[in-house]
Amino acid sequence: MVFKCEKCNLVWYYPVKKCIYCKGEVKELKEEKYTVKGITEVFVPSKDHSQVPYYDLLLEDENGNLHIKKSFKKHEVGDTIIKDKKEEHVKEKIGIIGTGVTGVGISQVLVSSGFEVILESRTQESLHHAIQKIEGELLRTMSVDEKDGIIKNLKITTNLDDLINTDIVIESVTEDINIKKQLFKELDEILLDKTIIATNTSSLSIDNLASVTSRPDRFIGMHFFNPVPKMYLVEVVRGEKTSDATVNKINELAKQINKTPIVTKNSPCFIVNRILMTYLNEAIWELYEGVAPAEDIDTAAKLGLNHPMGPLALADLIGLDVVLAIMKSLYQRTNNEKYLPCPLIEKMVENEKLGRKTKGGFYEY
Repeated sequence: MVFKCEKCNLVWYYPVKKCIYCKGEVKELKEEKYTVKGITEVFVPSKDHSQVPYYDLLLEDENGNLHIKKSFKKHEVGDTIIKDKKEEHVKEKIGIIGTGVTGVGISQVLVSSGFEVILESRTQESLHHAIQKIEGELLRTMSVDEKDGIIKNLKITTNLDDLINTDIVIESVTEDINIKKQLFKELDEILLDKTIIATNTSSLSIDNLASVTSRPDRFIGMHFFNPVPKMYLVEVVRGEKTSDATVNKINELAKQINKTPIVTKNSPCFIVNRILMTYLNEAIWELYEGVAPAEDIDTAAKLGLNHPMGPLALADLIGLDVVLAIMKSLYQRTNNEKYLPCPLIEKMVENEKLGRKTKGGFYEY
């Protein structure tokens, strides 16, 4: 069975009523049969094709037309194959560390795309909460049986050692350089040499984080945006020693989960947050100076800039502690006073008014 979303063209290999990404209508595709006419085995990796070996198949359809298909499964000339039929072994095993909003979102999109995922956190309570959150999101667009078929590929653990056989580990813990460095030291000792470590940092230096590991060539930034299931961008941040193969692998992974990867060099806050933080900070200054109430500032941004969400509501969604940490990191790495955070956000974080996560920030929730 092959199902395809009519809106975003995502393909599924089990019955789905609606696309869990864009909520578009999903239709079953008619299976088309092809005959293998020729085979070329490829051993040399290239851009967007880092996983080798693979096979380029010359196929003939039922009308005599010729096609070329990439496959990881070995075939013989004369074999009959079905268009878009799933090849079970292509998906890597992915480890996710962190059960915050972003870590849970990353886990959801990966497991929904057919990956085997191991989600690690410090407590069983946070892991069970993460499972409940993911199941709830899946049930909004599918049946219980469909959800169960997906969630079975998600394992949970409080032990980092359980990540030893993963192909890629994505870190999504608090934006604190000391916490992240200690974690990466531990991971470097546990993981197999081949395993890629990807950090979801939104502002910290990739080279600095990679320096505590023995694998800077297999260390990379993979910055997702919230809410992860709905946001299509992934910033792929290349460190000074990150290899081409690692960049290609993470680009390929992003595309497999229906994201658009943009490769950026290791610069302060990368692309989006360098723009975003000045925008959010200016809105907070306007509130602090009494230019207008929060609701009016957000309405002005939505109507005047055609943004779907106002800056203050967005800051609440991200988390004011995260926003403040990014602003401070940007200032420290550039020494440019335009990035100094407004005193209001420092006061709010000090008082633990962090936005949605604490039920109160610029708005009450």
